[in-house]
Amino acid sequence: MPDQGINRRKFLASAATAGGMSLGISLIPSGAQAESSAAGRTRRAAATWENLVEKSSFNSQAAFTQSWNYLYPWADSDTHNGAAQMNAGQISLNQGVLTLKATRLSTSPGLSPHNPHAPLWYRSGAIHAQKKIIVSDKYPEYDIEGEFQTQTGPGIWPAFWTTGMEPTWPPESDILEYVGVNDQGNAVNFFNSWYQPASGDSTYHRSEVPVDDPNARFYKYRVWMYKSGTDVKLDYYFDGDYVDTHTVPGWVNVPQTLIINLQMGAYSSNIEEGDAGWANQRPGPDGDTYFRARNVWFGRTVAG
Repeated sequence: MPDQGINRRKFLASAATAGGMSLGISLIPSGAQAESSAAGRTRRAAATWENLVEKSSFNSQAAFTQSWNYLYPWADSDTHNGAAQMNAGQISLNQGVLTLKATRLSTSPGLSPHNPHAPLWYRSGAIHAQKKIIVSDKYPEYDIEGEFQTQTGPGIWPAFWTTGMEPTWPPESDILEYVGVNDQGNAVNFFNSWYQPASGDSTYHRSEVPVDDPNARFYKYRVWMYKSGTDVKLDYYFDGDYVDTHTVPGWVNVPQTLIINLQMGAYSSNIEEGDAGWANQRPGPDGDTYFRARNVWFGRTVAG
């Protein structure tokens, strides 16, 4: 969330380069480990399941407005911790595909009110689901999934994620997140699960998935969240394949909101205030940048 932004994203951008060291970062398990973990779970009973957002929610404007709201779900809802100011005019629907378009501006209208107060050099799009995610005894499982096609590169920061609202942040689950590129110029998707330890600052588990070209076609991103005693477990999947399971404390009974956004700016390229390029948010692309989504849905188990 906003007040944690500057330290959080600086580390996010640098950790991929560091090869996954520090802060509880999880490595992707071998195929045998993945199969064992996935096979050991008991699947939900179909009779207790309900969808909160249907895959058809991007099929029309009417369907969209029944499930989604424009912008972010907090005060100052058109900005967050990057260089893009969100606007509904940057969002379009066409044949079941949601498109978020980020446009480079000729002049900046000012600074974001959220840390790290980046100069706003882009107009882009964000939406959030109307229904909340609350892992609890009553709703012990959530399944969240979508297919996405996105440009990546320096200054490009697309995300498909869930988050609590301050003062109850974390939790946060990053299901799709490309924070620029690593030092080799490669795109890496971050599966992150943010939580608050009993003592100390917020931290997270991470699993990294290198993707040759996230814009080549639609890839499927998924998290299955489920209550496990007093903890919450998160099973992450990329393009239908199991990746890893994160176990986090402190998430039970805390409401979260599902967000799709295309954030922009130098901050996603590991540049901070005072660094060269900060004032004009460089490096960052000229013209338009696109992030597309389809077949996004989520639902939950309702306990009897």
